[in-house]
Amino acid sequence: MSNDPLLQPYQLKHLTLRNRIMITSHEPAYPEDGMPKDRYRAYHVERARAGVALTMTAGSASISRDSPPVFNNILAWKDEVVGWMKKLVDECHDHGAAVMIQLTHLGRRTRWDKADWLPVVAPSHEREAAHRAFPKRIEDWDIARIITDFADAAERMKAAGVDGIELEAYGHLLEQFWSPLTNDLDAPYGGSLENRLRFTMDVLRAIKDRCGPDFILGLRMQGDQMRPGGMTADEGMAVSHMLKDSGLVDFLNVVRGHIDTDAGLTDVIPVQGMRNARIWNSRARSARPRISRPSMPRKSPMCRPRATPSPRACWIWWG
Repeated sequence: MSNDPLLQPYQLKHLTLRNRIMITSHEPAYPEDGMPKDRYRAYHVERARAGVALTMTAGSASISRDSPPVFNNILAWKDEVVGWMKKLVDECHDHGAAVMIQLTHLGRRTRWDKADWLPVVAPSHEREAAHRAFPKRIEDWDIARIITDFADAAERMKAAGVDGIELEAYGHLLEQFWSPLTNDLDAPYGGSLENRLRFTMDVLRAIKDRCGPDFILGLRMQGDQMRPGGMTADEGMAVSHMLKDSGLVDFLNVVRGHIDTDAGLTDVIPVQGMRNARIWNSRARSARPRISRPSMPRKSPMCRPRATPSPRACWIWWG
């Protein structure tokens, strides 16, 4: 066996990954009728066959009717998704790769004229510059319904045999509760940082109650919005501590920046050819030892500092 750290197995709870190479969640826009059919399955199976330890599907799969994708995404709120996901999972497992899926509610990050033309909901009336819907301020019954939708979607994914799920927070409804820029609710879901995080904790708890404590559950979040009046790096660090201390999440996927404008999105997710240094490598290095056991990525002798730009995201795992 190679001594390259990237090729060593990694243990996440009960899941043994054969190496430390993974495909993070993204959407190739291959679903048909909102389902991950043959083309979508082949896209991930080829990566499993190539030797990755973990492939993450969807970027992100919608958990509610009032979270319509603005481009082609998986519709995790439909029961029929279970059969299609099971075929994908089983075939990737046959090639030795684990499979996870990213779930989300878009909140204001969608349009009013998609799918069923339902009202867009968010914790304030603030419009998003990119999609420009006028959101309805979320009500208590919306919150209860969406929490249930998250749990329902997670249960569907567990039935399909996925090895775990990742919730998308940054830019989407979960983070819209976190940020003072997009949450003007009163308590218990607005005001203090603890209150702004309460909706996320309720979602995580509902998923754990429905799927069991051993079901692997993680979160993709931003550690610093880099916007005046938005969440700061210190608040991002505080949120990561609160999530870890809750015992409800098994890993964090931390990014930096905001995606509510086209310019912000391009900075967070640069296209090929863009310089993507100038990121928060020092913040990632300081966060890992403070909130985690050794994280999944380790430096490979194949990597050279000049050839490897600073990361725009970091993974923090604990078993």
